[in-house]
Amino acid sequence: MQIKENGYPKAVWYIFGNELCERFSYHGLKTILVLFFTTIQKYDHDTSTIIFHMFLICSFISPLFGAIIADSYWGKYKTIFILSIVHAMGNILVAIASLVTSVSIDFQRSFTIIGLLLTSIGAGGIKPCVSAFGGDQFVLPDQEHQLQMFFSIFYFTINLGSLLSSSITPELRKSVQCFGKDSCFPLAFGVPAILMVISMVFFICGKNLYKIIKPKSSIITTSIGCICHALKKKITTSSNEGKRKYWLEYADDKYSTQQISELRSALAVMYLFIPVPMFYALFDQQGSRWILQGTLMNGKIDFLNWSIKPDQMHLINPLFVLIFIPLFNAIVYPLLHKIGINTPLKKVTLGGLIAASSFVCAAVVQYTIIGQTFTISSNEGQLRIYNNFDCNVSVSSSLVGNFNIEQLDVVHINYNSTVFNETDVLSIDLHPMCELKMNTLKQHVFINKGKVSSYFLTSKIDNEIELKQLNELKKLKSGNSNLRILHDNFFSQRITLKNTNNKLSEISFSLSTNQDQSYELPVGTYDLYMDNEPILQNVDFLPVSINDLLFHHDFNQTKAKLITLEKGKYIHILWQAPQIILITVAEVMFVVTLLEFSFTQAPLSMKSFLTAANLCTTAFGNLLIVFISKMGQFENQGHEFLFYAVLMVLDMIIFMLMSTKYKYKCIISNTQ
Repeated sequence: MQIKENGYPKAVWYIFGNELCERFSYHGLKTILVLFFTTIQKYDHDTSTIIFHMFLICSFISPLFGAIIADSYWGKYKTIFILSIVHAMGNILVAIASLVTSVSIDFQRSFTIIGLLLTSIGAGGIKPCVSAFGGDQFVLPDQEHQLQMFFSIFYFTINLGSLLSSSITPELRKSVQCFGKDSCFPLAFGVPAILMVISMVFFICGKNLYKIIKPKSSIITTSIGCICHALKKKITTSSNEGKRKYWLEYADDKYSTQQISELRSALAVMYLFIPVPMFYALFDQQGSRWILQGTLMNGKIDFLNWSIKPDQMHLINPLFVLIFIPLFNAIVYPLLHKIGINTPLKKVTLGGLIAASSFVCAAVVQYTIIGQTFTISSNEGQLRIYNNFDCNVSVSSSLVGNFNIEQLDVVHINYNSTVFNETDVLSIDLHPMCELKMNTLKQHVFINKGKVSSYFLTSKIDNEIELKQLNELKKLKSGNSNLRILHDNFFSQRITLKNTNNKLSEISFSLSTNQDQSYELPVGTYDLYMDNEPILQNVDFLPVSINDLLFHHDFNQTKAKLITLEKGKYIHILWQAPQIILITVAEVMFVVTLLEFSFTQAPLSMKSFLTAANLCTTAFGNLLIVFISKMGQFENQGHEFLFYAVLMVLDMIIFMLMSTKYKYKCIISNTQ
């Protein structure tokens, strides 16, 4: 007989400790993963999003196999033990990949992918086993009340682990610097890896106290077998044989009437799962697109002398889940009942629409960050001329008159429909102080309708004037600054930008003869150095900005100027709070209600089957994100957020139509 403490089997406290550490480990790794991809492994935002959600797909498919193995072959204890080792190995490999920088980036990336695959198999595989294994420790019906309390504490433990990891691992990532870098991903990944090992220690320590039930047949494999057998019989049965009223009844030669009846009830519920993946396509972007959005925002809390990290914002979610569940049960749901939202499926529909509204908020925030984009009407054109000399330049246009360009500056010449032509003739005169061999130039330039044509005025190696056409800069989808460095033909120094908030954060460019090269630069304030000599200080590179950095070198003297053509707004990261709170409300109304609906509308014997099906909807939702990201149809991330919102509204309309035909059942218990 098990030793009990305060009416509880003593073994469950080891299970609580195991789950707390394991959830910290998994969510800690997941929280910082996207930023690891973008900052250390140099993936672009779309690729980082795809890899992140492929990791989640594996994490939510593997529970299906974990449940089958536990129920039919190894048993819950052995399954948890072996897959926890796999989970820990994966965490350790990811931590090592972040630590080892002497190898090639491709090897480091491959090492990380292997680690994530092991982590997803381990974490996903034990997901359906731990809570069920904890439930096995109770004697029913004598400890039914304690069992209910166990599941409440277990759910609290999961959210506590997520809450702690979401707040701590971003601090370890950014507030600690190690190995000469401005961040410390090895520590941020290493702590979750250690917690996973501690989780295993907790689990093993309770072995002598556990009630270990031997594996029997799995309801999942039995259900799948019944479905396949019924379909096969329906296809192969001749027309002379008796037809069944319901297709599943064709399996009655191998499966009992009760098994078929219970599976039929479960399939009626699972039919309503068809639109559910769309919700998870929105919900799981908290860990990818929303974190990347947060990198473009200002996290400073001045009175605390501390900054909110982009990957810390979504700790609001587990915190408010714990607050909202009792609040909704006590206040919100009774109020909704009074206005006609009085069934679980109506609550789920409303939750889905609230999820759509959260992405409308995300789009508004993104549009605010991006700001207005400079556009030209289709029947007009603009000419930009950059003066790279340290003297003033006069420009005379055959179409629109005369202009003056200051040293290291730019002039914008507009061509409206009345004077528009595909070419213009420019006469350029440099101030005598430039002291070139030839101080004048006459040249044809091309004007494109609806576009900007840019030219760079500089000097040739033979000390003559040259006017070179430039490629056009665009705003980056990632939201980072786009920086082009314009310089003389004989300018070949090394440029270094150091972040003023962290001198270890620096970006260096070795300038080549290419005078039209652009670079993606993270948002921030930088000091500019040329060969370790300061050139410009406290230069702001704002979100979604387009910048030209002009250098002129003459007689061992270098002049520089930054010209910002377009820029977004550097708003505070707390503007993400409304969208996170809305998605949390949606989670409580959608996920929690749907789980409750599933378990009350189908036999208890089908609980494992429904859980597996629900986890698969999460995997399919993440697969949808991968598909949309892979298409790459949206240059503006705000448009993509709105696209998801529209899809969610359409999805809920379909769900609402499907749910109108559903007849509620009252399943009290399983008598088996």
